[in-house]
Amino acid sequence: MKKRIAVSFLLLTLVACSSLVQPIPTEIPTFTAVPTRTAPVIPTMTLRTSGETPDGTSELASEWNGVPIMPGEIAGEGDEDGYVFTIKATPQRVQEYYQLELGNLGWQLLSQEADESSMIMMFVNGASETLTIHVIAKDGEALVLLVK
Repeated sequence: MKKRIAVSFLLLTLVACSSLVQPIPTEIPTFTAVPTRTAPVIPTMTLRTSGETPDGTSELASEWNGVPIMPGEIAGEGDEDGYVFTIKATPQRVQEYYQLELGNLGWQLLSQEADESSMIMMFVNGASETLTIHVIAKDGEALVLLVK
């Protein structure tokens, strides 16, 4: 009897370890893609440098929203709220240009603050519009910001 149990145990072990035993199928999990939010597209202003414009011409803007851009602009960009440009000029030269040109267009200087490297001028016209001009000087160039 002990032989029979030993043989049965041996056969059972052989059958269990043999290739006749089929593996139990298991389900492989699948994953579905979850939509993700993408960042919104934010419009950007385009920086133009001397010699290039959006339409392929060789000149930069001569005015912004009816306000003249000082000739000699090196680079500039803007939108409906403001325009900024760089020019090789002193703040005093920028001040002289805008007082003369805006005066010819009916704008009056309302206030002005200045120190050695920056200047702020505020103009008003007959339609009660205001225009602020910020000038920051550095290394022989001026950064000019027009805000209407």
